[in-house]
Amino acid sequence: MRLAVAFFLISCTVSAQDPYKNIYSSHAWKERDAWQKPNELIKLLRISQGSQVADIGCHEGYMTFKLAATVGPAGRVYAVDVDESKVRKIKASAEKIPAIVPLKGDYDNPKLPSSSLDAVIILDTYHEMDDHDEILQHVMKALRPGGRLLLCEPIAESRRNMKRSEQENKHELGMNYAIEDLKKAGFKISFQKDPYIDRTKEKGDKMWVIVGLKE
Repeated sequence: MRLAVAFFLISCTVSAQDPYKNIYSSHAWKERDAWQKPNELIKLLRISQGSQVADIGCHEGYMTFKLAATVGPAGRVYAVDVDESKVRKIKASAEKIPAIVPLKGDYDNPKLPSSSLDAVIILDTYHEMDDHDEILQHVMKALRPGGRLLLCEPIAESRRNMKRSEQENKHELGMNYAIEDLKKAGFKISFQKDPYIDRTKEKGDKMWVIVGLKE
């Protein structure tokens, strides 16, 4: 019993000192609003009431619910995740929000409807994907002409010159690799900024952003 109590106290102390806390859970969303620049990201998507968008790697729905408020009841937000438990959680939370469509994707296919989307956002998730070329081809097919794909990813200053595999092992990705992927997939780069978001205090890194355009 004493050992269990001691372990609990040690765990609490470590958690309290850990600067790289969980930023994805809904209880952290209010704090996340202060640095994630969600409204600016949505502006880069150029969506409005009635737009159809996808949030790939939606986690617990941080961006999903903000996108739903932007597109309104006449729009659609496909909340895509490979984790079925997250999809179920989104479904339960969004039961009375008709714009949100929870969708379980595959690791190489988000299973989006063809030629129907105005925009797609992949926030802090692209570096987790194994088959980037396949994913981007599916996104390209899902977008309408003029549709936009926004990627926003982290990279620590000390790892900017590492190989791609080394960065991805640290759950990060340099913007140069993503630009190569987008151009290879046929996207035109319409906006890029690095750094774009400073989350040094939260995760020890900064985030860049790219917007790719389907012509």
